[in-house]
Amino acid sequence: MTRSSGSGPASAAALQRALAALGAAPTLDRTHRPHGPRPEDASLLLGILLAKAELDAAVRADPGAEPPEGLTALIRGYNTLTRSEERRLRLLALRLVRTAFDITLYEDTGDPCAPAAEDAAMTAANMINAYRLARHSTGPSDQRALLTALESAHQFNRSAAKAIEHARRRLAPASE
Repeated sequence: MTRSSGSGPASAAALQRALAALGAAPTLDRTHRPHGPRPEDASLLLGILLAKAELDAAVRADPGAEPPEGLTALIRGYNTLTRSEERRLRLLALRLVRTAFDITLYEDTGDPCAPAAEDAAMTAANMINAYRLARHSTGPSDQRALLTALESAHQFNRSAAKAIEHARRRLAPASE
């Protein structure tokens, strides 16, 4: 299987067509969008496409399967578009930010592990950004971004450590 080389990000119209082909397109309000999706709809449509892809991947690529052929093929397919190390690192960091956000959406307010998981994901996202910036930085603005990423990682790491200790005290109280 080969792929065509894309010259840039997909347009909102192309994303809408892809989602329609996958049966996941949102219904457009024709009074507000008589000519179809607008360019500013692209991020929303990408989010829907990303969710559709990840939901399908969760069904087809079970890492617990023996052998994990679906997972191997999924990773091989993913890597066909993510050849650039910098782009791959950006994607990893973005995935972790989405993970942290998802934890906040679904967290049980009584679960002491959720804040630790969220902070740990954000620590990792910031460290991946710091790693990317350290390897691919080109100017003073990148240096400032690197320092910001490191400071943010440090703060999230401290919060994660506190949240882990809190969870430990609540879930595994010391025996008397």
